[in-house]
Amino acid sequence: MTSRLAAALATCALSLGALATGAGVATAAPSAPAAGAAGDAPSLRPAIDARAAAVDRCSYQVVRSHDSRYVYSVSGVFGGGARELTPQTEDYVRVSDDWRKVVQVDACAGERGQAPTALRVTGKLDHPENYDPSVPRTIHSNDLKPAASSVIPKAPGLTSVDRLDAATVRVTWKPAQGNPDQVVLMERKPFYSSEIGVWHPYTFQRNVQAGATSMDRKLERHPDIPPADRTHSYWMRVVNGGFVSDLRAEKPVSVEP
Repeated sequence: MTSRLAAALATCALSLGALATGAGVATAAPSAPAAGAAGDAPSLRPAIDARAAAVDRCSYQVVRSHDSRYVYSVSGVFGGGARELTPQTEDYVRVSDDWRKVVQVDACAGERGQAPTALRVTGKLDHPENYDPSVPRTIHSNDLKPAASSVIPKAPGLTSVDRLDAATVRVTWKPAQGNPDQVVLMERKPFYSSEIGVWHPYTFQRNVQAGATSMDRKLERHPDIPPADRTHSYWMRVVNGGFVSDLRAEKPVSVEP
């Protein structure tokens, strides 16, 4: 992706905000919610606000704040040392009206399954030569003691994606377990960027009303959409207590317009 396209997508995401409809609220993830400007008053809080939980025996989820100036890594503390953990998957998620980055890492790769006693998030300034010396070159989270896997919510599975007419589908899913803070229908479809005049795939998070188990969605059928970008995909996600359902378990169902 060119820098021009990336900048345009960030602008589009920020301008979309919340798209209110009778079926729910659609929100598009910004690419760079800043964690704080250089020159802020000193704070005892860590520069990276994060929490962690075990997803299973080897996988851990870290939900953190994001400053796009930095490149991030997650390390596990094992005994007296620490080592960087292998990323499995990541995405932006809206948690309590705030965009967060959700990262899942593998703590077992290269080891014998020893569980970390803590996780640490580190951000290193990308292209530091482009920034004033007052901008921190490295930022950190506190050491994070992972919560139990029981805090990771379960996303309901899709049951069907049915075509209602040439331009509309009805997405249906099983009822969500428990009483999660938010159930989200994830929708990936072509999106038109007026700034650069192109259609490209884009993922939206559409909040589901409490108790709902279906939502009707319009298909993008514009003739200028490139054939490779016409596919629409849908899957479910759940947010509860600041944590997100296992991103690896998401299985999109795709339809052609």
